[in-house]
Amino acid sequence: MATFSKVNFKTINYNSFRPHYPSSFYQILSKYATEGKESRLPLNKSLDLGCGTGVATYSLLNFVDDVTGIDVSPPMIETAKSLIPERCEQMNVKDRSRIKFKTGSAESFVSSGSREVEDNSIDLIVAAQCIHWFQDYNIFYKSCASLLKQGGTLAYWYYVDPIVIDFQGPAKGEKMEILKKAFQIYSKYVYDDPKFIGPHWEQPGRNIIKNLCVEVNEAIPKDLYSDIKIQTYVPDFDGNVKPTDDDLKLEKSNMSINDFIKYLNTYSGFHNYKDATGDKENLIELFLSECETELGWDREKTRIDIVWRTGYTFMKKK
Repeated sequence: MATFSKVNFKTINYNSFRPHYPSSFYQILSKYATEGKESRLPLNKSLDLGCGTGVATYSLLNFVDDVTGIDVSPPMIETAKSLIPERCEQMNVKDRSRIKFKTGSAESFVSSGSREVEDNSIDLIVAAQCIHWFQDYNIFYKSCASLLKQGGTLAYWYYVDPIVIDFQGPAKGEKMEILKKAFQIYSKYVYDDPKFIGPHWEQPGRNIIKNLCVEVNEAIPKDLYSDIKIQTYVPDFDGNVKPTDDDLKLEKSNMSINDFIKYLNTYSGFHNYKDATGDKENLIELFLSECETELGWDREKTRIDIVWRTGYTFMKKK
């Protein structure tokens, strides 16, 4: 997570090329938080921990009156703040004071005895694409329980490793074989070949999210939380595993190869790899060349459809 705090990290690219969560997911979340009773909306207060550039924070304004985003990265928070006028106008939010962003460690913010938030005052605490970076889950769960109102909701969700499920344009071979080989090439550069990104991921965070946050879920204290809902979606290459209405489905269709590369550029592991090695072998060019040679893809003409593995966990304070 320290990578995202570096001054040279391009937060605008992060905001532009990372997937954004669909409105259908926030409907799932708001329905859970109100036990399906829309008359309870809007919620009063929400915290977005590890908010980054505000990808999730702004969407919470659709069903929460007062939203605060916290992130340890000053560049991320500056980008989030800079987007307030544009995003509030897009969402027809007249009162911009309804959303605030603060720089600081999310874990410290919820656990500090001198924190700004009163105990038993928060309706909803969320952590989007960041729960795997937290250090002490026992303290985290207890601290969140202290802040939440009785019956308040703690929710975290994530995505990892996009899978190409279709493509248009030049190619070489049978479609299913190309799709499987495409993921093998991705895995080679992102994980498997020690010359590239694999050794440079911050751990144990990356392995936790690759494992679909099983370790995080196992640490949930049942004496503090009830109504625990754990949902994962793992798509396959041939489309046999269809998402349900309860799944968090993240997808991008008709994506250019260049935009996919820009997405890979937002990986913390990729930035760590470049800092450590100087990228003397030019990883991106090697990746593109292998896609052209092995798959027959054209970096200018081929378009791809991708879906991410995703998951979320909701729970209520007892």
